[in-house]
Amino acid sequence: MAGDPALRGFENLDDIAVYGKFENAVIDPATRNFVIEFNESKAYAALNFEEPFMEKFLPIKPTTNASTRWINIWAPDKQTPLIKRLAAEYKFSPRLAGIMHSKHSTPSIVPQKPMHKDLRYRGGFSPFNATVLERKSTDTHSADLEKDEKGLPVLARFPMLDLNHYKMVNEVWHYYSVDWGTNYLCIGYNSISDTDGSQALSSEDVQDTSGIIEDDAETAKHSGNNPHGARTWTWLVLTDDGTIISMYEDPFPGHQGELSEKQKARVARMRRNLFNVFTQLSNVNDIRRRTDPIHTLDIRPGLDANQSSDIRIAESPSLLLYYLFDDWYTSYALVAKEEHQYARLLEKLRLDMFEKPQLGLIQQMHQYGRQLAVLKRMYQSYALIIQRVLDRQKPVNLLPGDTHSIGHSHASQLSRESNMTIRISDEGESTVDTKTFGAPLSAAATVRFERLRDRINHYAISEIQECLDEKEALVFLNFNLITLKESHAVERLTRITILLAKVTILFMPVSLMTNYFSTQIQGLQDTYTVRTYWICFGVIMTLSIIFLLIFGVLSGTLEGKPIYRSLTETVIDLGKGKWRKRMGKKGR
Repeated sequence: MAGDPALRGFENLDDIAVYGKFENAVIDPATRNFVIEFNESKAYAALNFEEPFMEKFLPIKPTTNASTRWINIWAPDKQTPLIKRLAAEYKFSPRLAGIMHSKHSTPSIVPQKPMHKDLRYRGGFSPFNATVLERKSTDTHSADLEKDEKGLPVLARFPMLDLNHYKMVNEVWHYYSVDWGTNYLCIGYNSISDTDGSQALSSEDVQDTSGIIEDDAETAKHSGNNPHGARTWTWLVLTDDGTIISMYEDPFPGHQGELSEKQKARVARMRRNLFNVFTQLSNVNDIRRRTDPIHTLDIRPGLDANQSSDIRIAESPSLLLYYLFDDWYTSYALVAKEEHQYARLLEKLRLDMFEKPQLGLIQQMHQYGRQLAVLKRMYQSYALIIQRVLDRQKPVNLLPGDTHSIGHSHASQLSRESNMTIRISDEGESTVDTKTFGAPLSAAATVRFERLRDRINHYAISEIQECLDEKEALVFLNFNLITLKESHAVERLTRITILLAKVTILFMPVSLMTNYFSTQIQGLQDTYTVRTYWICFGVIMTLSIIFLLIFGVLSGTLEGKPIYRSLTETVIDLGKGKWRKRMGKKGR
């Protein structure tokens, strides 16, 4: 093992003091990297190593099927020499290696210089124009053409795309990458961490753009359309020598100085799954594995808590890859548990609608819908990654009827493309020895990846789709409630108008009677007395009330309760409530 104490820098991870130091370092934002090498009986680790130290242990390969090595790097854009050394060791493609250590800053745009008029041949270069240029003087030629470092003329400079890897993955959260090499499997994806714990996000957290590229103002402007949580681009590499390489994007690119306490807590929550994986690699943590089985992971055989497991050390690299990929903490907090944050947000919106429906709630629902749509595409990308990885584990077998048609050239091509060993006998018969391209997964990891794919579809994607359907239902409900509210207002206005009309009708006969009694008619002035006036007033008022009741019943304009409670009903109900309270006290 490379982690032998003879190689300086490695420490015994099964020692309680060393384990405590590494446990704190894993959640410390200042930690740059670590390497752990373990087998069934030993585990050694090194912290914050540089390229010279890597040059010592990297050539010492893990013992085949007897030990596992895990190299973890945070902020790979700041550790370019390490990434280049790993790329050279495992023969990463130049493009993959370049992307892995690419910077967060956007490449500058090279201004396009106008081409000489003789070069404008459908936007390009023609042999005729070249002949014309040869006739030009040296001075004119050098003025028209730009020269590169070697002094060769550059005919045209086109503007570079204003885009880099981190800007692209920050704008397209569901972007992913699956690459295979001769001896490695590499997956890249955006992981999302539930950074708010068990509580709902506050408005300050929603607007927090500290993890967004600083020069990307457009992305920051629309950050509210992305799911709640912290996005981190992640690389996971499985090699055929039993090495796992994990790389995580810097969550605060461009930050100067020490992080605040809030940012440190955010980093600790983002590394929650990685921390749990780390704790499974030392026998110091056996007590926790016994008392907390939900967090127990079968990665390192030989531990006391894993004695009953049939996992072998040869399967540890694949299992380590799986458990680093399966961040169940975030899935459970974001969409899996019953009261996840989006369920709470939609329930709060529903209650707000019934209390006061308004068009402003539509904007909030639209924003939640955009966030859920992005989150759904992210989980779909995880399922696609799993599908592509699992498909590569299936050997490419030829159909029995096609074996006789394989020639030597075709066999050579198949051997290169699918990593198959094809033997052709003198009689033309062919036998095929198949194996997967790149680093194969163990059977235990394959089964777990299949289970994870089913969990993603059953728990995450289905729950997100249910939230999207609920959001659409709430939109229609909000419009219906607004319509109902407007109908309520119109009805109330109508009832007020009818009430005023009833009052006018009620007192109109009394007004006529009063005018009659006040008229100066000779012969009647001493006939009517005050008693006569009030008797007439009572009779006319009673007849008016009876008339209004009959009219209300026939026209359906009596006070009712189809939408709101009338004042009369409210007063009656209050009186009934007080009466019941009094009767209850007397009964005691």
